[in-house]
Amino acid sequence: MRIDRVKPTIMGDSLPPEDGTYGIKGLPRPPNAVRYPGKIPYVKGLPVRKEISSLANSDDPKERKQWTLFVLALERFKSMPVDDKLSYFQIAGIHGYPEVAWDGAPEPKHAPEKKTKKAGDQPFGGYCNHNSLNFPAWHRPYMLLFEQRVWENMKLIINDWTSEHGLPISETDEWYTAAKHWRMPYWDWARRQRYHEELVCPPVLTQGAVRIYPPATIKNQFPRSGLYPNPLLEFENPEKDPKTGKPLPFGSMPGNKAKWNIQDNPIVHDELPLKKDCDWAPWSKTSATSRYGIFKGEEEEKDPAKYFTGLEGVNNCGKANASLARVHENGPDDKPRWSTMDQHSKDHTWNPGSLSDAVNRMFSKGYNPNWGQFASTKWIAEGKGCPKTGYISLEYIHNNIHNLTGGSDYATGMGHMSDVPVAAFDPIFWLHHVQIDRLLAVWQCLNPKLWFDNGQSGDSDTAGMTASSVTDDKETDPLEPFHKKDNDPEKEVWTAQACRDWTELNYQYDDLAEVAERTIRKYGRFISGEFQRELRSHIDTIYPGTGHLIESMETSSNTPDGLRPSQHQNGLWKDYIINVVYDRYALDGLSYTIQFFIGGPPGEDTTNFEKHNYVGHVYSFGGRQSTSEGSCRNCKRQAEAQVLSCAQVTLTIHLLHRIRDYVPDHSFEGVEEYLRRYLWWRVVKYGGEVVSEEGFKRKFSKLQISVLRGTGRIKPCNAQSAGSISSLYSDYVPLPEVTYGKPGGLRLDKVPENSEPFISQNKSAVQPLPTRLPQKAKSVTTKLHIRSKTACGQEAEAMKFSPTQSKAR
Repeated sequence: MRIDRVKPTIMGDSLPPEDGTYGIKGLPRPPNAVRYPGKIPYVKGLPVRKEISSLANSDDPKERKQWTLFVLALERFKSMPVDDKLSYFQIAGIHGYPEVAWDGAPEPKHAPEKKTKKAGDQPFGGYCNHNSLNFPAWHRPYMLLFEQRVWENMKLIINDWTSEHGLPISETDEWYTAAKHWRMPYWDWARRQRYHEELVCPPVLTQGAVRIYPPATIKNQFPRSGLYPNPLLEFENPEKDPKTGKPLPFGSMPGNKAKWNIQDNPIVHDELPLKKDCDWAPWSKTSATSRYGIFKGEEEEKDPAKYFTGLEGVNNCGKANASLARVHENGPDDKPRWSTMDQHSKDHTWNPGSLSDAVNRMFSKGYNPNWGQFASTKWIAEGKGCPKTGYISLEYIHNNIHNLTGGSDYATGMGHMSDVPVAAFDPIFWLHHVQIDRLLAVWQCLNPKLWFDNGQSGDSDTAGMTASSVTDDKETDPLEPFHKKDNDPEKEVWTAQACRDWTELNYQYDDLAEVAERTIRKYGRFISGEFQRELRSHIDTIYPGTGHLIESMETSSNTPDGLRPSQHQNGLWKDYIINVVYDRYALDGLSYTIQFFIGGPPGEDTTNFEKHNYVGHVYSFGGRQSTSEGSCRNCKRQAEAQVLSCAQVTLTIHLLHRIRDYVPDHSFEGVEEYLRRYLWWRVVKYGGEVVSEEGFKRKFSKLQISVLRGTGRIKPCNAQSAGSISSLYSDYVPLPEVTYGKPGGLRLDKVPENSEPFISQNKSAVQPLPTRLPQKAKSVTTKLHIRSKTACGQEAEAMKFSPTQSKAR
């Protein structure tokens, strides 16, 4: 069914003068809002940001009004001309392209105009902060700006209804009230949702049309079906071809608006046809955003506009759904590989998914003991204050979601969300980043004293130490180009310290408010410590992790003997992780993916790089490939100082799947021997080309990959809600036998005897993927034992993580 777009009425916005600043203040604070005392922010009566599916499917009359206004206001916002400072186009452009100064702030980072490369040149342009301690803080006023602009468009729509279409004053007041209590929704991509039985992506992000509920008196202004074109699906260029009326390509704006042209990535690239080693993204040729929608055409075609397909905006929801399913509780084929938590079977074990597991670990006590490790992918050298677990950062998870929702391979389709310069043009960007801000708020509630490493644990000699001499961001650094006041001659900008308390920005999150209210009902008042306990229980419930799977297996009579711990060892297991230290600028800033796989043909010591063997990936989200002097000072400084990034892929859930579900690829002689034989990885450039052996030697000498074994245990003696299982992780030691002889792998001869974390790589002889196992790698004893203390102080032997013989089903 075709649904024609209703052209929004464009009324003149009340804007500050062109040379005056636009103040980002947040939406109005209700007069009855009451702040509870304490270090943890909670304001009773303050409006909340809701999960997108909850808002879209609500039966509540006020929330239906809010949803309707959100849909209409977002569409109106997107239709504003590109040369309007407060347009969707320009606000999205703050993140990257078109790299034009915004709101009187200093010029942003600039793109290359020539091929001559200089050491330390930026990987992308724009104002955005990545691989830095200000990454979460910079995006907070950015989301506030977007929220404020949507709300201002809501008011204009209601004004139009009243003045132009005769909406009664009584109804006008109801709609204004709904607008005042609306806040920007978020997409919780890690939490299990009702729609996950069939989809991983929310239906509201895949449907061509959504249902709205306009006032009855003006329903004739909208489609009779009640369906309205979905503004969350894409963003198309508001500038139209005067002859055809179709959106112009983003790189072909009208003559008087040419400064807003979007360019390709990289800007300077070879002519068509594309060579395997010089893929580039044709963003200038696109007229709308895509998700897994842009493909290469016939090689003999010379015209880029004809060579690529999907330039007009294509959303391949099936591909996006399948990619997200690989890290969710569904299997790699977009089908449930394991049963749901409530539907155990004798052949299947519930799989919480590696994405949920990563979020669970990120919030686990002690996993990220300081701000730097939580906030950023920027690598911090290990020490007593920086444990080996601290590689799962908010930014790392964020990077992977950008890749999974957009697409970075021409074989499966490319999309804007996967590339820094153009990511913010896709409407899903804003829902994703409000979720990132929500997770930041959760972290702040659980760790109110940890802020830019103030009050962090660890020795002063090691805490906060980085891999270079680059000075870390400070909480007082300006977050440009976000101004605090209208028409401010001083042009005061937001800082991380100024936006630390999100309730002062007049919003909070639905589940945080619910946990606070539950705490107040339970104890009669708001007690910070009790709120934190309730919040941890809430997080452990909605984001199940490895501990949940271990618990479900211990209560199942179908658990293989080799995995079931003896009676006095319940809740204790050997945990396996991959730590990755990588150079974000290895390809001059162009993004790349490190993909990890386990398994291959039966009886062969090889691993197939197939989706059913996939266990996780690291996405650099580097942005654009750049070569000019006018570059981002932060990126240039980091590249010159060889600042590295870090990430972590968890293995235990995938190993349990192979053991518990009897994957018929290899026999299990021991977990570590199995990993030594069958854990492999590859590096894939943006566009889909696999990095060759020679390319790896030239570009990836700094890549450092290590596998570690630690102890996971379920925290006992804790009053928890149903489904809440809190896990603790500790005592990780490197297993050099697993990675020795593999590209970028930890060297066997460089691990100290005390097994303290130490990462080294043979830079002189990076070896390709061998056809046979390296002879020097020694085999590991199958039944490894750990002695550890339980939470109650009793010494116990860890479960023997020695799997049974695999069976073909």
